[in-house]
Amino acid sequence: MLLFRRPEVWLGWLILCQILIAVAGGSFVICEQIAAMAAVSHQHIAVVLAIEAMFTSIGAAMGQSLAAAIWTGEFPKKLAEYLPPESRGDLKAIYGDIRVQLSYPMGSPTRMAIARAYADAQKLMLVASTAVLVIGLVAIMAWRDVNVKHIKQVKGIVI
Repeated sequence: MLLFRRPEVWLGWLILCQILIAVAGGSFVICEQIAAMAAVSHQHIAVVLAIEAMFTSIGAAMGQSLAAAIWTGEFPKKLAEYLPPESRGDLKAIYGDIRVQLSYPMGSPTRMAIARAYADAQKLMLVASTAVLVIGLVAIMAWRDVNVKHIKQVKGIVI
């Protein structure tokens, strides 16, 4: 996604990246839940899944906070840098309202400046998320290798 975040890149590459991110994210969710369930006895599965969901929510909140901090720090700075002189007086309105941003015609200097500011802010968010992802991949390497074929299932009576 780092390669395709610029305004001049064909939209199809961004869509492909989003699809691959969704597939990988969905696969990781299932793998982490199965790994957690395989590591404990049947009676502790609910607790382990609740703890896993809690840590997932905490991680998501931390990631969103980091992205918001990067966005609010970088986007207005880059917007002020790239806006043409005739639009600099509208900086706060442009920064604060997507409708104002979209009101500028495609290809106009102001719209191009907005797109460049978006691209630069997104680049920093992607670099930060990729750096954090490395920590997650190292953590995955620490997972215990559990052979699920040899796990005895709990058998009971269905009423």
